[in-house]
This record gives sequence, structure tokens and C-alpha cells, in this order.
Amino acid sequence: MKTYLLLLLLLPLQLLGQTTIIKDVNVLDVERRRIIKNTSIVISDGVIDKIEKFKKIKISEKDNVIDGKGRFMIPGLIDAHIHFFQSGGLYTRPDALDLREIVSYEEEVEFANTNVRDYLKRYLRNGITTVIDVGGPMWNFQVRDSIAQSITGPNVLVTGPLFSMVDRPKLDIGDPPIIEVSTKQEVLNLFNKQLPYRPDFIKVWYVVTQENPAEKTFPLVEYLAKLCKENNLKLAVHATELQTAQLAVKAGADILVHSIDDEIIPESFIKELKDEEITYIPTLTVMDGYIKAFTGEIQHTKEDLTWANPLAYNTLLDPNKIAKTLWPPQLKSMYGKDRPAIFNQMDSIMLVNLANLSEVEVTIATGTDAGNIGTMHASSYFKELLAMKKAGLSNWELLLYSTLNPAKGFGISDKIGSIKTGKRADVILLDKNPIEDIENLNAISLIIKSGKPLKPESILIETPEQVVQRQVNAYNARNIDAFIDAYSDDIKIYNETGELIMEGLDQMRKQYAGMFESVTNLYCEIENRIVINNKVIDKEKVRFNESFVDAVAVYEVSNGKIKQVNFIK
Repeated sequence: MKTYLLLLLLLPLQLLGQTTIIKDVNVLDVERRRIIKNTSIVISDGVIDKIEKFKKIKISEKDNVIDGKGRFMIPGLIDAHIHFFQSGGLYTRPDALDLREIVSYEEEVEFANTNVRDYLKRYLRNGITTVIDVGGPMWNFQVRDSIAQSITGPNVLVTGPLFSMVDRPKLDIGDPPIIEVSTKQEVLNLFNKQLPYRPDFIKVWYVVTQENPAEKTFPLVEYLAKLCKENNLKLAVHATELQTAQLAVKAGADILVHSIDDEIIPESFIKELKDEEITYIPTLTVMDGYIKAFTGEIQHTKEDLTWANPLAYNTLLDPNKIAKTLWPPQLKSMYGKDRPAIFNQMDSIMLVNLANLSEVEVTIATGTDAGNIGTMHASSYFKELLAMKKAGLSNWELLLYSTLNPAKGFGISDKIGSIKTGKRADVILLDKNPIEDIENLNAISLIIKSGKPLKPESILIETPEQVVQRQVNAYNARNIDAFIDAYSDDIKIYNETGELIMEGLDQMRKQYAGMFESVTNLYCEIENRIVINNKVIDKEKVRFNESFVDAVAVYEVSNGKIKQVNFIK
């Protein structure tokens, strides 16, 4: 049995014998697309034990009864496509944008490794109770088997390095996430290297080049599919062209991890995807993340400013401070220019394909490809849902594609993905109905992970540095609401002479809102930072249009909010 399935059965000792009852809640049945009103859920030993009317349930004094009246319960969300080895920041893929003169790839990988626990908490805080890493270093297995087990976080499925048709030497610093295979023996060697670690599936990067067209490398993919079938492993394939995707399915693929973006999928292949029960993960927004970073047209979402790792997110605005002489050719040629028209065409094709596949009920699963440049862990999920909705999908379909379908696609629907007796109690309690408005997925009242009720605010406790950086990001985005959110209600701000110049959020809002509207070229660069316990000391260089001001600010953080700021000389 796979390590992951074993872990699903192992519950924290404190949950054994504990019963939680969610009373009179509205349960969303994603499979039948119905709401079971005013029912109750009995959770015992981390598993859903009963779903019935409250009056039929026997209550003991030890039971934890939670009132769900007027609330809506959905299965925990699943992100079916992420990468832990990538941070989402500007420096995370030197094979796509080489900025190693500014930040070494060793530093970038260390940052990603150090922040895995942080990413996991951010996923869970946003109601994402399962994440699936579709390819990375061998270190991925440590994330699943050790790191993820050391915290209260989402379920984690992983595979190891991608079996690739092309080489990516810039990503190889000893534990490469992508390994080129050019012979069946090399395929077998890499497969045998991963097998002892019990991968949850296998992934191939079926990338097409002039030197390696899809037909040439097809035998390698076919051989890998054969190895997977012999070892009861699903095969996930990166194949973004129609011809490549058709060959991938012919070879034995189970999962297509991206949209087909070069052609409208013909009816014959749609039928094949349906008949062969292929899972299709659209990943509609990941390329847009790259383009916005390359052109500098970052569109700051509420979710990114609130829930993205603020240190990783901050790097997306680093072109504001990078000397032009250090800009790589990709950045020079695209930065400050309009989005290339070819990507608008690809977006249109992807949306048409998604709509057509959805209409005939091909198994579609929500995945973000988080970790790639501009696609942040956890916070990018809602952006992906909104992009999928543009294909005309209903909110019921979005919920199905974000819960049960990815569980089916990766072979774990007997454990998670819907609210049924016998399944693991990974559920979300919402204050508002997401069928009426998908935005209501953000109205999280309670997260229940493996039967353990968690208040959202208890899951993610940001460090003082993260809190301060979050307000810097909001400042640079000129987003007054996100900026104010980083400060406590009784905030006090003192100038260099010790004079109190602002007190309370109302004064702050009045002071900064006008400036955010009028100063369109606003940017705060942190030239140096010292963190001492709950104090963060920043040496800042602030650009107001074409003027620059130097400042040193001492931020004091308490309970996740900035409570005092002292500007010093």
C-alpha cells in the first residue's frame, strides 16, 4: 500500500475516541449537485460516521457539538497541480528567466525548502485540504513523509523528478526536479530510483522541440506507461499540443496536467478522453503569471496580497530596482510592453476546450501549477477558479472539479473528495452559500482537517517580518484595504522627533488613500532589514513618481498586526 494511503489511516492520537457533531448544517453534495438542508454530521476518529437529522443522534457529555445553523459545508478543496520546489517568485525558474546574477538558484531553492511548512499552512487556511505536487526533486518525498506530518496541514501527494524529453541544466544543483531521458534504459533507471520512495504517481514532461518531435519520443512515453501499469501507478503527462496529448493518451496516460492550447479538441478525441476516463487539469492562469511578471503588469489580487507568502510575492516587483544593465534579454524585450497577442489566442482556445470537455463530463480537476513565476502557493487558487468560470462553468461544476474529480483522477476518491460516511473528515464550513456566489468560498467559518476543527485564524500565524512585508507589498500595490489590514486598530505612528503623527486606522486611511490614488509610480524598496524579536527595522528607499525619499522605520508587531511605527534618523 502506498505511503500516502497508510498516512490517511493514521490519525493523531488526540482524535481517537473523540466525536464532533456539526448540528443542523447545509451539506453540499457535489456529486448529485444538491444541498441537503439542516442535517447533521457525526465525525468520529477523524472519519465521517453519520449524516442524519440531529434528533436521531445520541449525544454524550464528551461530544463536541458545533452549531452549523445557516452555514454551508463543502468537501475540502484540492489543488491538483503544484510544485514545492518553486516559490512563485521572480527567481524560481532560471531556465525561463535567468536572474542568477541577482539571486543564485541555490538561494532560491533554499528559500523554497525553508518555506514549505509556510506554504502548507497557507493552503489549509484557504480551505485547500489536499495538494498534489506533480514533479520535483527527490526531496519531494521528504515533504510528504516527514515535513507534512510534522504540522497540521493538507494531505500531500507527490512524485519525484519529471521524466523529460529535454534537459534543464540550470535547475540541476544536485537534486534536479527535471531529468532528461533519451533511452528506455534511462527511463527504467529513473523509474527504479523513485519506486522505493512509493511515488503517488509518475509524471512525464512530454515537451516537443524541433530536434525531438512527439513521434520520436513516443516510445519512451509508451514504455514509461507500461512500467506504471505494472506497478499500479497513474501516469500524468505534460502535453500542451493536441497531437502530443493524443499520443500521450495512446501511450497510456491517465492524467493530462495542462490544457491543450494550440487547437480546438475534435469531438473524436473528446470522446476518447471521456471513454478512457482521462483526467484533464486546465491550469488556465499559470502562463499569465509569467507574462505579467515579464511585462511588469502585475495585477494584485486581494488573495495574493492577503495570503501569498509575502517575501516570495515581493520579488515580482523587483524589476523596479534591478539595474537595467543586469536585465536578461527576456526581461528587456518584454518589460513594459503589452501582452503578446499569441497568448490571448491560447487563452481563447483553452476556454473553448474546457467548455467542450465540461459539457460531456470529462473528468476535469482544478490545478494552479503554483510555484511557477507569478503563481503563488495557495493564494492563486481562487484566481484559477474565476478563470475556469469564464468558460461558462456553473458553481456546482467548479466545486465538483475542485473536490471529488481530482480525488477520482488520482485514485483517492474512496478517502476524500465528498461528504460521505466512511470518508475522512476533511470539510469546510462556510458562512455563505458558494452556489449563489463562488466568492463565498472565502467566507470560511471553520476548517475541519482529519476530524479536527480549526479556526481559520489559528492555522497561519505570520512572523513579524512577513506581516511587515505584507504591508510593504500592499503599499507598492497601492491597495488601501490590504495595506490597512496589516495594522492594528489602535496603531500609533511617530515621526523622527518622536511626535505622534497618526493614530488609529481612520487616520491612516485618510492619510494614505489619497496618496495611493495620486502617486501612480509608487515603490518602496527595502535596502536593508533587521529583525529583532517582534521588531522589524527597515531602511527604505521610497519613490514618489520621480522623487526619492530615504527613511528608516521601526515596526512593532503584536498578534499578527503592526501596532506601532517609529521613524528614526
